[in-house]
Amino acid sequence: MKSRNDVFLARQPIFDRLRKVAAYELLFREDESGEAHVTDDARATAQVIAHAFGRIGLNSVIGGSAGFVNVDAEMLMSGRVERLPRDRVVLELLETVTIDCAVVERCSELKHLGYRLALDDVCSVSRELEPLLDIVDVVKIDILQLEPAALELLVRRLRLHPAKLLAEKVDTLERARRCVELGFDLFQGYFFARPALLMA
Repeated sequence: MKSRNDVFLARQPIFDRLRKVAAYELLFREDESGEAHVTDDARATAQVIAHAFGRIGLNSVIGGSAGFVNVDAEMLMSGRVERLPRDRVVLELLETVTIDCAVVERCSELKHLGYRLALDDVCSVSRELEPLLDIVDVVKIDILQLEPAALELLVRRLRLHPAKLLAEKVDTLERARRCVELGFDLFQGYFFARPALLMA
C-alpha cells in the first residue's frame, strides 16, 4: 500500500555508441506500478526534482552521470530552474512547450549560464524550432513516429546543427542497428533498458 511518505521516481539510462551509460532520464512515477500517469507536467517535474535532488539524493539516483530532467514552459521560464546544478542536469524541454521568441531567449540565457539543453520528441524541423537547434545540446527523436525515409531525412537535416542526436523508443535490435547506421550519437529505449523504479 502506498504511504504518503513514499517517494517514487524512475530512471532510464541513455547510452552512447559504445553502449556505455552517458546519462539517465529522470521520470515521474505515481506509485510502485511503474506507470507514469502524468496529468500535470509542472507537478511531475516538481516531484522529480524534489525526490532526485532532495530526499533520495542525486548521487544515489545517477551517480556521476548527468540527469535529463523534463521541464515544461512554466518551469523553464521560472527562476526555480536555476537552482538545479548546471553541471549535473540536462534540461529537457517537453514537446508541450510552445516555441516562441521568449522561449528561445530563455534557452539562450540558460545556455550562457552553463546549462545543457535537450529537445524532446522532435519529429520535424519547423520555422519556430530552427533558432533552438543551434542552442540545444541534444535533440531527441521519437523514432516510432517516423517512417524510415522520413527519419533518414530528418537526421540529415539535423546534422546541419551541432546538437547530438538521441534516438528514443528504440525497442528492437533491428531499430538499434538502423539508428547506429544513421549516425545517432545517443540511444534510449526498451531494447537497451527499461526505466528502473527507485523508491525511498
